[in-house]
Amino acid sequence: MKGSILAVIAAAAIAVIGGAVFFMNGNMNDDTPATEVDETSRDTVIEIDTGESTDQGVSNADNNTSTDYTFTVTYVSGTEGAYQITNGTGGYTVTFSNISADSEYSIAGVLNGNIVIEAGDFDFDFDLNGVTITSTAEVPICITSGENVSITAKKNTTNYVYDKRSAVSEEDISASIYSDCDLKLKGNGKLVVVSDSNNGIHSKDDLTVKNLTLYVTCVDNCLKGNDSVEITSGTITLNATSGDGIKTSNSELGSKGVQRGSVTINSDDGDTSLTIRAYCDGIDSAFDVLVEETQGYSVYIDIMAGIDATNTESYVTSGPGGMPGGAPGWGGQPGGGSWGQGGPDSTGNNNKASYSCKGIKANNSIGISSGTVIIDAYDDTLHANNDETIESGVTPTGNITISGGKVTLNSKDDGIHADGTLTISGGFLKVNGSYEALEGAYIVISGGEISLISTDDGVNATSRGLKLSGGYLYVYAGGDGLDCNGSSISFEGTDVIIISTSGGNSSIDADYSYSYSGGSVLAICPSGMTQEVTGSSAFRSYGSQQSFGSLSKGTVVTATVNGTAMLAVKMPASLSNCLAVYIGSSSATISSGSSSLTLNDDGAYVRA
Repeated sequence: MKGSILAVIAAAAIAVIGGAVFFMNGNMNDDTPATEVDETSRDTVIEIDTGESTDQGVSNADNNTSTDYTFTVTYVSGTEGAYQITNGTGGYTVTFSNISADSEYSIAGVLNGNIVIEAGDFDFDFDLNGVTITSTAEVPICITSGENVSITAKKNTTNYVYDKRSAVSEEDISASIYSDCDLKLKGNGKLVVVSDSNNGIHSKDDLTVKNLTLYVTCVDNCLKGNDSVEITSGTITLNATSGDGIKTSNSELGSKGVQRGSVTINSDDGDTSLTIRAYCDGIDSAFDVLVEETQGYSVYIDIMAGIDATNTESYVTSGPGGMPGGAPGWGGQPGGGSWGQGGPDSTGNNNKASYSCKGIKANNSIGISSGTVIIDAYDDTLHANNDETIESGVTPTGNITISGGKVTLNSKDDGIHADGTLTISGGFLKVNGSYEALEGAYIVISGGEISLISTDDGVNATSRGLKLSGGYLYVYAGGDGLDCNGSSISFEGTDVIIISTSGGNSSIDADYSYSYSGGSVLAICPSGMTQEVTGSSAFRSYGSQQSFGSLSKGTVVTATVNGTAMLAVKMPASLSNCLAVYIGSSSATISSGSSSLTLNDDGAYVRA
């Protein structure tokens, strides 16, 4: 039998505005515009044309016309006739079973009910050819077995999966699309998954997304692959109203020694665009998170974490505050008590929430080598744990590495937090708002262009030291500019500009211990703590200083050596009774006033 019955496909339109999904009834035709993206903002407006609706019956193989079914199941290849349709209280159930070869089937139309796929030891391709599946009683699409199963949204089609069930437990399968085996989502069409009370898409093993235009709105996790999640191309929009955007949970070694638990986002199969709006973590990985542009294509990631997923505005960066020494509660406060913010933690930060709402979190490491990454988070934007409780084949590191790309971060807590080593060797990094901008046990900056704003420390190396050997670093901090606890700072080639606004902190705090062998450093702070800068033996050989009664906002402070400007900075705020120091020459001259130098976006000048 080639198919069942095709009947009326209800035309519908969906708009995704600022990460929220809204549904509008109405007829559409081929004149409706396709995807439209507003390039001037982070909000995406999408209008999807489902095509002209039809009102006709289709005869089955026995030439019996029926209107009982409003969908068509079509055999494509493999085991023919390997499905049955049953009618229950929750609607129709289409079950694919007794598969004896790799098989492919497609579905179109309107199904009030659910799909079950029992593919055994064979591959199974399930094509969505313009279908709406709505379930009120069962998992809308449930894959119980199969070697590899793929769900393909066919080109020029829009497909909807609605989970209308009440909330169910994980044991009862709370996902709208669930698979007990590896699951691939692909196709040049569009797939929209909406769950009123449960999860979005969940694979017990690996979950892969390729080429697809995918929208998921759900209460808990949007995409979950217990063993891994990999996105290699496509346009993906995820809205988790009380959970995570992407999640993995299993960090064990596989039977062939392959490490499980990672989230990988690359462009192996084309351009990749990922937008996440999550009430909790944007990405929560049981092991690694890897971001990389590959094959000459682009990767674009835009995450807001710790927000109401239906709100188009970032609570992190809107509102008053946003500058060191300004109003408390960086960037305004989230709306309402449902946010559940906690009190001050052991470091004195009172901005943290009582639950995890980080941008990207990994229990081992995070690596960004290329691409564009934009994150607003109520908690840390990038966070790597040295989590020794995970069941892994290697000792977890807690490392974060940024070697390229363009990364822009805003946080109410740490911009970047690494339990292990934080390494920045290339790319462009801007932390436009944070409690502490960079924090790690050991921090190495060997390249790249870095701009940091924080209400407390700009860079905090917690135990094993801070090494600055290349690139450019700008720090505007309400606490210490550079803070190194229990070890030393090594200046080996990075050009550094620091403004610290707090009289109880220092631009450079290294317990009187830092060394100099290269680069230029211009540091400005109130004079009460400047012994942390000038007390080092390195300063006597390579340092110069100049006291200022006051420095007004907009004044340019310039350090020159033998008449050549080495570093300069326009003051972002007014300071009184402050000291400017230059590390790089004991004969430097430090002056204030106007300047004809060309300044960058930080208001800084660095000699080429």
